[in-house]
Amino acid sequence: MKHLLLLCLLMLAACGDPGAVTSQNVAGGKDVPMAHAKTFTVIERDGYRIVDMRANLVNWGGGASGPKQKVRLLLLPKGKPVPKLDGDLANAVLIRTPVKRIAVNYGSMEAILTALGIDDRLVAVGGVKSYNDSIRERVKAGKIAQVGYGWHSPPNLDVLVASKPDLFIMSLADLSHVQAMERARSLGIPVMPAFIDNEPHYMGSVDYVHLIGMLTGREKEAEAYVKMVAANVADIRSRVEKLPRKQIVYSWYSGGDKWMATVQGGDGRLLTDAGATNPLSIPDDPRKDNFQTISSETMLTKARDADCWVWRDTHSKPYPQKDFLVQFKAVRQGCTFAADGLTKPEVDAFDYYERAAIRPDLELRDLAMMLHPELRDRPFTYIRPDMQK
Repeated sequence: MKHLLLLCLLMLAACGDPGAVTSQNVAGGKDVPMAHAKTFTVIERDGYRIVDMRANLVNWGGGASGPKQKVRLLLLPKGKPVPKLDGDLANAVLIRTPVKRIAVNYGSMEAILTALGIDDRLVAVGGVKSYNDSIRERVKAGKIAQVGYGWHSPPNLDVLVASKPDLFIMSLADLSHVQAMERARSLGIPVMPAFIDNEPHYMGSVDYVHLIGMLTGREKEAEAYVKMVAANVADIRSRVEKLPRKQIVYSWYSGGDKWMATVQGGDGRLLTDAGATNPLSIPDDPRKDNFQTISSETMLTKARDADCWVWRDTHSKPYPQKDFLVQFKAVRQGCTFAADGLTKPEVDAFDYYERAAIRPDLELRDLAMMLHPELRDRPFTYIRPDMQK
């Protein structure tokens, strides 16, 4: 109990501190609209912007650990006097914009900076697994520091401090990592938590491009990027809504007679918008991961008649019982796919785990083409016919 109390004190706003604030109690200002984002809001006031970040930290394949995290950011243009940091700005993280030196610990943030043409501002990343050849080579050459990937552990604070970032965009995979975030701030490093994987709609992840554009002076480019992805999504949806809906299952074997299945959230919404129904779906719950572990028996009971099956990715294990697999309609009819496109296995790099978060239109197009062969007018990108059947 004492440990939990100490943790809440360290986390300030994150544990529901009475002084915590959200966008609903900002005095004055106007909303900067985001079409889909639910993990952050932006308000403009007096020449600066206030960003409220909030999300549950959800364990991979499981549920939320602890209370919802809440952090307020103050995006203040360089040269503008610092306002009094009290009232609705109390405990706000001050970030001077445009940010020039950036540290990240998650691949999708590298992808956003690459999309905006400013990956040269990186001073620290998680490690050497970047799909971007330029970033990876600079890391290997020691020109970009390695702080460790957020899905494994908290950042190496000594390395982070030595890299002297203007901003650390930090993915938090576990409640214990919040302490490292607060420690980094106490050492003078502005930290913005990244909740991109917690967005309930896949286009919410794309809104992070807009947010990073605000931070870096690339807002016009970011807005154009978001519009491009949204237009592509609208086009795909208009094409599939005229076609008959089919059943799709997205699950891969994780060993021990267990399958990791897409059941809800933004990933589940992609299946729906591709013109499919998911027999494994559950009601959306922000305190649960989009993927849940299910048994082979459940797979057979609920998904036997699915028309198509994404049954493998770059890390899944082969399922040994062929007599079990042939009981599925998708297997018998040859509609089995793998999420293994755009990979560089020789350097352990996968674009699917980086850029796909901000290019859901590409994944949506793959799924639509998988379900409807008449739409296959171009190559698959991320999800393609399985060549390792």
